[in-house]
Amino acid sequence: MKKVLFLLSLFVFSCVSNVSSEQNNTSYGKLQNDDEKSKIIVKLADSYLAGSFDIAREYFTPDSQHYFNDLVYDVDGIIEGYNFHSVLFDEIKHIDRKVYTGYFSNGAIQTYHDFVWSAKSKITGEVYSYPCHCRWEWEENKITKTSCYVDPAAIFAEVALYQEKNQ
Repeated sequence: MKKVLFLLSLFVFSCVSNVSSEQNNTSYGKLQNDDEKSKIIVKLADSYLAGSFDIAREYFTPDSQHYFNDLVYDVDGIIEGYNFHSVLFDEIKHIDRKVYTGYFSNGAIQTYHDFVWSAKSKITGEVYSYPCHCRWEWEENKITKTSCYVDPAAIFAEVALYQEKNQ
């Protein structure tokens, strides 16, 4: 009986050991933060902070899709929307910004842009601050999709106030 338990234990241990070895040898890709794609995203983020996101047209494919949480925009819509933030807010900032690009073993390339979005309302003077996470998906040297996740409450509230004020 002891031999059976020993052999069973040895078998189980060798199976677990092989699975672990296979997982450890699997590379999903690599991350870089000083590559050209990461630098482009920093450039685009800086243009947004300066109040003009129009330069993004140079990097977006014409049919690219842009998600702001669950809302989907085309190129014109996302650029107009981000530019409109400068109509609503002063002192727009990306606090503790981190930008890095993943080059995955399946060929996918995605740049990650994480920060705390902060801004001061031009209407009420209220200061807002929310964590934000964006992903920029690439095909060759063009961005085909963006996804940004942030609490939209401040932006939607300020849009409503702006519309009410400018009716």
